[in-house]
Amino acid sequence: MQVRKSRPGDWLAIETLHRRAHRKLPQLWWWAEHLADDPFIVIERDGVIAGALFAWPDDSPVAWVRLAVLDDNLNADQWLDLALPPILDSLRRRGTHNLGWMDYGRWARPHLQARGFRKLTDVITLSKLDRTLPGTNGTNAYTRPTSDADIPAVVAVDRAAFPPHWWYSEFTLVRRTSESSHFAVAEQAGGQVIGYAEGDLRLPVAHINRIAVHPAHQGHGVGACCCAMHCAPFGGSVQNKSRSIPRPTTTTPNDYTAALDSSRRAIASRRGNWN
Repeated sequence: MQVRKSRPGDWLAIETLHRRAHRKLPQLWWWAEHLADDPFIVIERDGVIAGALFAWPDDSPVAWVRLAVLDDNLNADQWLDLALPPILDSLRRRGTHNLGWMDYGRWARPHLQARGFRKLTDVITLSKLDRTLPGTNGTNAYTRPTSDADIPAVVAVDRAAFPPHWWYSEFTLVRRTSESSHFAVAEQAGGQVIGYAEGDLRLPVAHINRIAVHPAHQGHGVGACCCAMHCAPFGGSVQNKSRSIPRPTTTTPNDYTAALDSSRRAIASRRGNWN
């Protein structure tokens, strides 16, 4: 087997591998735009790409594995022994302190533990079981669609609300405003942005990707206010009882109390978890 840096021309081979492989991460990042970047490694066997690994820090001291895929016949330990060291070397040169891996499907766990990875948290998915909107009585905030001018304030909320391993960069947040179905900020009278939420309606799925509230304003219904704005167009309104409209879901770290409490006030039940 041969290990090398990825090249822009590898896109089709990696995409084809991802479609047929069973051991992989879902494509939640714009990995194809990074094929010429340093921390992107492919493994070739007999001249054919049989594995790929890519990590990116997104303006944070913590990087996440954004793409991981290997052929069903490729040994996972051999794959990691070849691909992981150059990834880690590249991240160190960038000043990245930690590498995270969201273990969808849990297929990678034993291989990661053997290489020094330790469990950080569980990320759980909550599914809304009814079509009533979260109560927002007494909330001293209102929501509106996000504009480009809000991005610095949104970044500040993101930094204050989450530890570094969950931070979004300004570039990512700008991109999410243009690509998400719904992106809203919560602000107080006077225009101070104190929270935000963004999500996607891609039938048959409706998912709130993130809810963030500044710590100084947590526990006062701001998160519920953001949830209500998203649930209404997602089909959460009591006036719209069509069964063809999906029930909204959201994900949150199991140990992040503020986000979990806010989500549970708006979303009715735990649906599953992964590490």
